[in-house]
Amino acid sequence: MRPLDMYYQALSLIAPRTPLVRSRILNEALHGIPYTRLRKPHLGMFQPDSLLGWSHVEGTQAVHPSFEFRARYKIDGSGRRETGYSGKSSKVAILGCSWAFGHGVNDDETFAARLFRDQSVPVHNYACMGYGPAQAYLQLLHRVDLKQAVESDGVVAYVWVPDQLMRAWRRLEWIVLNSWVNPHGPSHPVFDLDNQGLRHVGLVGREGATVDSPLLPGVVERTEWRITTLLIRAMHELVTATGRQFMVVVPPLPDRKQDQAAGQMLAGLLACSGVPCIDMNHEANLRRSDSGAMFYRFDEHPTATWHAIVADSLAKAILEYTAAKES
Repeated sequence: MRPLDMYYQALSLIAPRTPLVRSRILNEALHGIPYTRLRKPHLGMFQPDSLLGWSHVEGTQAVHPSFEFRARYKIDGSGRRETGYSGKSSKVAILGCSWAFGHGVNDDETFAARLFRDQSVPVHNYACMGYGPAQAYLQLLHRVDLKQAVESDGVVAYVWVPDQLMRAWRRLEWIVLNSWVNPHGPSHPVFDLDNQGLRHVGLVGREGATVDSPLLPGVVERTEWRITTLLIRAMHELVTATGRQFMVVVPPLPDRKQDQAAGQMLAGLLACSGVPCIDMNHEANLRRSDSGAMFYRFDEHPTATWHAIVADSLAKAILEYTAAKES
């Protein structure tokens, strides 16, 4: 184990168990500075992937150290986050990024695991840290056999958060941030727009990244929004063609104007395109007495409290959606 990883591990054994964890200054000084200026903790559960950029190493276990938590992750033999359910076919298949994966919480604390344990809903969790809509669509297209992996009346739920917008196309900032996957080659899956709609161009690296021209600000973000909605519509068409149900989930988000606006915008765009969207980002959740405990301070990933809220809301949404389809 390298010295920096030894430091992260030692920090996670001490800080989360003490009042130190409540100090933003110590969080930034002891964890934030090495995390952002040196290197993230090495988890050992990712591998380069010629289709998705990176993916989970099947059958691995990892301890994720932080100033605020010490989380244990287990990846099953099919590359999915452990939910407690080991059957071949599930009632619900989860797609998404670190929020859906359960960054910072143990296997049994994720909303996917809670759905199985508390609601008796068989769940497979295909989410992976850093994924965006391109990876989610490619998973459905090439990696998840829907007819085998999801029951005939099952649901595919794609959990979208505003962080995924910058991952939808060729934004330089995001591609540079994730160049660790393959330092000497491309690691970001890209779909471009052409007259026929979406065109898959494979993986790109820094040389394939794009930034706004000073004369045309906002072009990259507008393209990201358009590609995001097209990819979600493509997922919807792919899933419903097999008889399964598809829904997008916008979960409770941090109480920040930009994130709130993005969640509302996606929900509105999907309403216009006919894609089912469950918007959990409403005031009832944000005004809860425990709302301050819903997100970690350092990077605002969700805590176990957030996952419990999402599990309850998603269970109700799936029941209501299934009942509406049957009627």
